[in-house]
Amino acid sequence: MKMKKILTYVVVTSVLVAASSCQKYLDQTPDAKVSDQDVFSNYNAFQGFVDQCYSYVTDYCQTDFTTSMNLADHFASVQNYSTEKKAELGDYTGITGETDGGGIHNNFSTSTTKDLNGDNAGIWASGWKGIRAANLALDKLPLLANATDEQKRLIEGQAYFFRAFFHFEIARCFGGLPYVDHYLLPDENINIPRLNYRQTTDKIVADFDKAAELLPADWDKTDVGKLIVGATAGRATRGAALAFKARALLYAGSPTMVHESGGAYTYDLDLMKRAAEAAAEVIKLADNGVYALVPFANYQDNFAKINGQYPWTSETIFERTGNGSGAGRYKNFLGRNMGLGRLGGNSITEAPTQNLVDMFEMTNGLPYDDPAQTLYNPLRPWDNRDPRFRAGIYVDRDYVTVKNAEANKLQSYSDDGTTTHKAGRDSPEGNPGEMRTPYVSHKYQPITVNNVDQEWDKFVFVTPHMRLAEVYMIYAEAVNEFAGPAGTAGGLSLTAVDAVNKVRNRANMPNVNTRFTGDKDTFRKRIWNELSVEFFAEGHRWFDIRRWHVAHLDEYKKIYSVTFDKNWTYFNRVQIGTRVFEDKHYWLPFFKYQVQIYPGFPQNPGW
Repeated sequence: MKMKKILTYVVVTSVLVAASSCQKYLDQTPDAKVSDQDVFSNYNAFQGFVDQCYSYVTDYCQTDFTTSMNLADHFASVQNYSTEKKAELGDYTGITGETDGGGIHNNFSTSTTKDLNGDNAGIWASGWKGIRAANLALDKLPLLANATDEQKRLIEGQAYFFRAFFHFEIARCFGGLPYVDHYLLPDENINIPRLNYRQTTDKIVADFDKAAELLPADWDKTDVGKLIVGATAGRATRGAALAFKARALLYAGSPTMVHESGGAYTYDLDLMKRAAEAAAEVIKLADNGVYALVPFANYQDNFAKINGQYPWTSETIFERTGNGSGAGRYKNFLGRNMGLGRLGGNSITEAPTQNLVDMFEMTNGLPYDDPAQTLYNPLRPWDNRDPRFRAGIYVDRDYVTVKNAEANKLQSYSDDGTTTHKAGRDSPEGNPGEMRTPYVSHKYQPITVNNVDQEWDKFVFVTPHMRLAEVYMIYAEAVNEFAGPAGTAGGLSLTAVDAVNKVRNRANMPNVNTRFTGDKDTFRKRIWNELSVEFFAEGHRWFDIRRWHVAHLDEYKKIYSVTFDKNWTYFNRVQIGTRVFEDKHYWLPFFKYQVQIYPGFPQNPGW
């Protein structure tokens, strides 16, 4: 059975059209003469069917043009059709594509129609396709006769993993869901009740538990993997199931989700303990050599490469693979949301804000504005900062190419100091149609990926879904909530503080200052800051400030930039906007046509 035929069968018989209603399917074409036995009776064909689920995983920076998950206060954009700008304006129906005048530039549903046919992609659209495929795989599992016990476990484990993964991806955006846990037939009467967030998470965790029992820690050590050693990177593993279980529990135990489930805006300590224990199991895998933080010198390998190899490292636990390579990856995707137009982008730069820059501590481990700070120079505000700052963000005078480096360096000053007050070409004042702040993110962009050096023929980049660094941070946040900074979980001697220090030390930062580790409330703020620094531009902050229930506060709504002159004789922090964020913005709105399907699927409050 050729893969092409397998994929034809998938498209013809298993694509969900009416999203969670599941009431309408594509008609079978005359030439799609592929039987269940052809697809589901042997391992290779069945694995080919399951492989579609990997293609449904959303890469937040490559779903469509001008898309990202930079939806919080750490980025700002000029163009109204960028996802960041829609979020700033509170246009959440625009973010989901329902009122986007075409509905394609978003991470949720990229179709201009109401169904999930064809190329419609994103967290909502692809998620329901993935759930549908996972349920069909589980339904057809008894047909898998020509397979070893190991092969059957691999198929079943992946199906449970993806059913949980896609439900979680949708739920953390929209809230509690109807949990679709069986293969829905075209004539089935659909009336699956919408669960609250905790109830949804219980089912997600149960599926991740099943996946963790069935999947290997390392595919290369299975009989299947030994035949193709090194070619199994990207497949769901025991570590991935446990890591996402930990994240799911962390989210469910966070204030916004606890309230959605009928509680107060507070942490659920039992869920925090369970999250920490799940994270501890992944840390044990790392202690046994399955995962490891990459050295900081190779940090960008987590996100991008220019040799055609996929950015999969010892730190990677799960991400979308198969995004493609070449100059088009920059011109059509990365360059359309975080790249400079003059270097080959599309002049739609989502720029890091001063809010984000302020989060990067000084190299002595103290915030720049701490009363005890001795390293901060207000006329050299970018010196002596956390190395992750300059490893991911360009500032004025930085070289942004290798060839003709001096001529191409960043010029983001507001005023050249002369009577004409001419601004730099990369500043908001000098390039108001593109730049909102004087900063440019290059976390995903090696310095030679541009239209000057043109080392982009084999350029590949990816937005990781789960790194080992996040597992340490999940452990730290969860342990801190139920046991304090010095607490431990899961049989580990690792404290919450130790876990944060693992991430910081990799970046050549000192341990968290002891002034911040005396109680959980104080330490919580340093954990939050560390999360925002380590994972900026990876799609975390919008989710985090929502689950912490702080996104509505002024400090998270006000957006800041900085103005300065060419000679750096002054730097002024200036407010450039205020994000619209009301109570209703804690959850995305469901598509209106979805909530009209049956009474048990209500709209989110305020929408």
